Amino acid sequence: MSLETNLELNNKLLTQHNALLERLITALASGVALRPDTVAQVQEYRETAPETGGGVPALDDLEFGDVVALAVFYPEPQVLGLTMLQRAIDYRDTTGDARVVQIDALDMALRGVKRANHLSKPALLDLARHVIRFWDDLPTIGSRREFAEQLLDTKAGERDGVKPKRAGGKTKQQERKGPFFVQHDDGKIGELSTKAELKTHLDAGYTEINKVEYLQLKEDAEKASDKPSDDQPDFAALRKQAEGLILQLAKGGYRAEAVAILEKQGAKKLGEVADEDLADVVAQAEKALEG
Repeated sequence: MSLETNLELNNKLLTQHNALLERLITALASGVALRPDTVAQVQEYRETAPETGGGVPALDDLEFGDVVALAVFYPEPQVLGLTMLQRAIDYRDTTGDARVVQIDALDMALRGVKRANHLSKPALLDLARHVIRFWDDLPTIGSRREFAEQLLDTKAGERDGVKPKRAGGKTKQQERKGPFFVQHDDGKIGELSTKAELKTHLDAGYTEINKVEYLQLKEDAEKASDKPSDDQPDFAALRKQAEGLILQLAKGGYRAEAVAILEKQGAKKLGEVADEDLADVVAQAEKALEG
């Protein structure tokens, strides 16, 4: 079994395990007798859950900050692959411009929520993703912590309907505002200001992405554009070659020819010749030496 398949199976079994635990806790709290099939299902999970040794990271192996980074990188629920988990782990060692403001701000906010520090890793990931959903409505660290507490006061299956509270206890539901970020299958990316522009691009085949993904794709594109083209002439080498040939003409008794070549370029010395005319100077000097 490959690492990716093993990890995917582990994620599915972990989800089942959490659901079964929730049923067990509910039953114990209500005093209802446990059904034999429920106990058997828990035992079945314990027997079939794959081992994740050998240095392969699993969600439960991540640290608190890793889970927060994972939530920002992948805000939509999905099967977590090995590459995704490693990306979150690697974020620990990033510095300077490589740090993501949203990750660090969310990490700081959730560490101040006592109950969040005792959650299982899947539960923490779910909590962080719910906070990210309303990030624009939670401008301060206090509002983010308050919303996290509000989510933790709500049953896990009912959190999708929870929204940040207004002052006075009313919920806050605002229309989404730009900027919006999109990516096309051909690699093109864009930053849009209005929902109308977003709709037009989505209809044209673009996919909406988050700001973190957009900034990373933009940085990769800028790095690629800074690389010199393979067919770009090496003007420094051309100028050195031309200098050697002109000097060879002058020392070999062809000073007049050397002067004539430079004059054709409107120059009295080689330093006045434009880069794009150097190849012509080299060609003429080589021809004069052959003659």
